[in-house]
Amino acid sequence: MDLATLEKKYPISTEIRVKWGEMDAYQHLNNTVFIRYIEDGRIDLFEKLDMSSNMKNLSIAAILASIQCDYLAPVTYPDTIIVFSTATQTGAKKIELEHKLWSTKQNCLVAKSTGVGVYYDFKMSKSCNIPDSVVTKLAALKGI
Repeated sequence: MDLATLEKKYPISTEIRVKWGEMDAYQHLNNTVFIRYIEDGRIDLFEKLDMSSNMKNLSIAAILASIQCDYLAPVTYPDTIIVFSTATQTGAKKIELEHKLWSTKQNCLVAKSTGVGVYYDFKMSKSCNIPDSVVTKLAALKGI
């Protein structure tokens, strides 16, 4: 997959500069840092969908139920990673998250991730349906 395809397919892109201190004893980006970068992409996606207002106004939000990350190439300092993110509704309460991480220094895909978010009602302490406003915005992501 090339950069132009990623830019076309994924509605959110988040640029992150790799920091020296994020490398581990093996002199490459530690695997846990990839997960933090994916989190940055997920939060940017959620903000674009205005999901944070549901938390403030209704005490409901998507919480991460699972995540998988495939590491495709090592990353070293200095570099800039672009996290490409999208989401698809897969049920009344669930969304599937997809992320691709691109190294600008290596000009290639260095990781890919999928995850599941479940809508949760913090007042009731249980899962809940995705609000209609978010359902509409998730559907619109396909057209972007």
